[in-house]
Amino acid sequence: MSLSLPTNFGNDIQGKDTALFPYILIRNGDGYLRISTNTYSHIQGDSTVTTLPLLLNIPSLKESIDIEKRNYKISSVNLDISNFPYDGKRFSELVGDTSLINTEVRIFWVSPSTDTQVAFDEGWSVDDYPSAFFQVYFGTIRRYTHDDEKVRLVIEDRSQAKLHKPLPL
Repeated sequence: MSLSLPTNFGNDIQGKDTALFPYILIRNGDGYLRISTNTYSHIQGDSTVTTLPLLLNIPSLKESIDIEKRNYKISSVNLDISNFPYDGKRFSELVGDTSLINTEVRIFWVSPSTDTQVAFDEGWSVDDYPSAFFQVYFGTIRRYTHDDEKVRLVIEDRSQAKLHKPLPL
């Protein structure tokens, strides 16, 4: 299945210059922690949400398939997040006592003409949300480590869970 670009995002990346930045959602209880490389605020429902500018690296994705051995390598993403205090709290304090292992993480790209729509419900169409952020990754946290300076999250792709079917069908 190929990725479909929201209309506004697709138009933004056609130009010579782009101004893209990552927008990461980490499920935290009933809500989400929002992090990025810069501060970004938008309206969601009746409230304004703001990303925390704590992301230290821009995530890169790599997948591979070995056709001869019929192996699919599960892609993983490493996120490095600053654990220095921001607005009086460290990232590790925002997480609290809850375990981040097996927590849902979604990575989006935001461009200048994408607005406030974070659309990731199953079965939605890019035609329904032409100005949505572009989701490039959906995974779960497999490893969570931190010290006083940095938090590292190792996130494993969730597509393998959806693609796996026991044989014979």
